[in-house]
Amino acid sequence: MSDQPAANLLTVKDLKVRFPLKSSSIFAPKRYLYAVDGVSFSVTQGQALAIVGESGSGKTTTALAIARLIKAYAGQVQLQELDLLDLAGDDLRQARRRFQFIFQDPYSSLNPRLRAADIVAEPLAAMAADAKQAIVDELFQAVGLRPEQQRLFPHQFSGGQRQRLGIARAMAPKPQLIICDEPVSALDVAVQAQVLNLLRELQRQRGLTYLFISHDLGVVQHMCDQIAVMYLGQIVEFADRISLFKNPLHPYTRALLSAVPRVDPAMRGKSQRILLQGDPPDPANPPSGCRFVARCPVAEARCHSQPPALRRLASGQQVACHLVSDDAVSPLG
Repeated sequence: MSDQPAANLLTVKDLKVRFPLKSSSIFAPKRYLYAVDGVSFSVTQGQALAIVGESGSGKTTTALAIARLIKAYAGQVQLQELDLLDLAGDDLRQARRRFQFIFQDPYSSLNPRLRAADIVAEPLAAMAADAKQAIVDELFQAVGLRPEQQRLFPHQFSGGQRQRLGIARAMAPKPQLIICDEPVSALDVAVQAQVLNLLRELQRQRGLTYLFISHDLGVVQHMCDQIAVMYLGQIVEFADRISLFKNPLHPYTRALLSAVPRVDPAMRGKSQRILLQGDPPDPANPPSGCRFVARCPVAEARCHSQPPALRRLASGQQVACHLVSDDAVSPLG
């Protein structure tokens, strides 16, 4: 057995996505909203990385830019040897077989005019009919759908079954990376657990790599090896799952985790709820210093003027906060 560390499958460097803002005059300079502003991270092959944060933090926009479903303004997205942002035309179409997307809404992400078997077979258009059917049969079994359901249309499935169908479609071209954008948020709680367990089992069986987008930290704790916390277009903390849940460093991460319900009554008594005041600032006009400064309970004068860099600590955690010590002690204690 090799002692070599697993290689990174996906490497994202300084990714930026901007959207033009309407101007009051044709002579006014162009203004942009930077939905993603300099995001960098990597995903190890065979593991799952989560990007978490409030609505509007930029996590879904990051995923869409990586998948080339929206245009990035700057940066690099490296899938092993390929820079996905440099690809176009047939090169991009060929590369898409190596990464697939599972969408949030299982009701609108499937073509209502196609039968289930044809939906799963869509990415396999160039294959012979017999080979294509064999893959469809195998995938229906893998995701827990019955063979006779291949002839049904999407509206004849429940929400959980539709998401299983979406998972089968994503797996059809045997991708290396699957991007899951809130894949269970539209489902009932009992069905959520079934779909998450299915994703975990498929990862174990097939060595899949996941980029998991979620606002639900309970889901993230169950699914992911590493976690990136985003706030207003930037990563404010990056850590492995155990470190982040055991010792969250950034005040924003602390606030997110304090809102997670605890099953254990003893843990409920020890946890302190951190209530954030106000709403996130206007992303078209972010603060000049730390982007979290207006809502931070421990902000100092320098936080208003100096943007904190994402720095790596001796513990291995990365955090963008002036007030976190080099030996990984949060300003909230």
